Amino acid sequence: MIESQSELPAQSGEPLALREKGRQALRAIGSRIQASASLGARGAQYLRDRGSWARGKTEQLSWFAHLGGALRAAAVGVRDGSLLSRFALHIVVVLLALGVVTITQATIPEFDVLLPTPTPAPELGIHTVSASEPTTNRGVNRLIQNNTSLLPNPVAHTVLAERDRMQIITYTVQANDNVWSIAQGFGLNAETVLWANPKVESSPDLLSVGQTLVIPPVDGIWYTVQKGDTVEKLAKTYQTTADKIVSFEMNNLQEPYTLATGQQIMLPDGRKKVVPSNYYPMTRVGTAPKGAPTGSGRFAWPTQGYLSQRYWSGHLGIDIANATGTPIRAADAGYVVQAGVDTWGYGNQVLIDHGNGYLTRYAHLNTIKVRAGQFVEKNQVIGTMGSTGRSTGPHLHFEIYYSGTRRNPLGFLPGG
Repeated sequence: MIESQSELPAQSGEPLALREKGRQALRAIGSRIQASASLGARGAQYLRDRGSWARGKTEQLSWFAHLGGALRAAAVGVRDGSLLSRFALHIVVVLLALGVVTITQATIPEFDVLLPTPTPAPELGIHTVSASEPTTNRGVNRLIQNNTSLLPNPVAHTVLAERDRMQIITYTVQANDNVWSIAQGFGLNAETVLWANPKVESSPDLLSVGQTLVIPPVDGIWYTVQKGDTVEKLAKTYQTTADKIVSFEMNNLQEPYTLATGQQIMLPDGRKKVVPSNYYPMTRVGTAPKGAPTGSGRFAWPTQGYLSQRYWSGHLGIDIANATGTPIRAADAGYVVQAGVDTWGYGNQVLIDHGNGYLTRYAHLNTIKVRAGQFVEKNQVIGTMGSTGRSTGPHLHFEIYYSGTRRNPLGFLPGG
């Protein structure tokens, strides 16, 4: 075999020898790879071409001596066959890649990845919901707009909350109204409505349809100034603070906060004592005879319906509303001590003495099914629901007494 006599330009004696050995190593690697069945003829030809290209470029490289050292190590491995069999292909590929990068100074181009803006799919069912809210604590109907979607849009402005009502309004009593339900409709305590209406304050259960009531804007006392009143005196008397009184916008008070007789102002969060009536209408009939049934002390609901008025300081009982004629039943066994018409305001009523310190009252009945002096069993029908006496609609007014004092029935009834 005749070897080529063409030589690379000599830099020195040692580099020349290194170049010669490098060429020999590359020829040996090419021959070895060409003989490999896994690589094939086309792969061998490709590597020989790359080897010739590398030899032409190595003249321009200052690091040729280092490459020569690597090739010498490769030649040693080639002679014993171990290195070639394991890493020949990998070494050649790595060396060729290094040569390409160094010579061409190749760089990887930069590019941006743009993600598409998500669009809500029609099948998600995104829609605007509007809901009407009942009368609020300021007696104003408000509309709630709920524009929230799965992908909410930013709001570029601030929505200011609606201001509180700052004036006194009047309300005309409707059928089935009571002080508690009216106050609830305006988000107020029942006592606030009671204290703003002196004619009702002494008898909150005696409302009439068509009656006009004053409704304050906030909880407290709507007060008419009397001679000698001062802000400090009113604050102390009605358990509030002077600052709440003078800072309440509707009062329009200016320093030195002098009050004029007859002036009407709001005492926010003010309170005064409610004195409920312990009135027992009519005279009791006799006493329970021997052998009269005694109640268990475990009460049952006296009728069916909805709770139209709860127990509060001006109403020491509960009201259960339903249609006229709904059966009324004894909440526990006992002895009927009252059954008839009350001239004060309860209308047709029944009182049952349960023989254990408890007494129950059933008022505003349409009809009465028992008489005074009669024994009754628990759940026995004693009358029907009505609206007799001072009442704005059919309901049962139910009271529980213990040792002569009215108690909250909800504390004694199942689930109350």
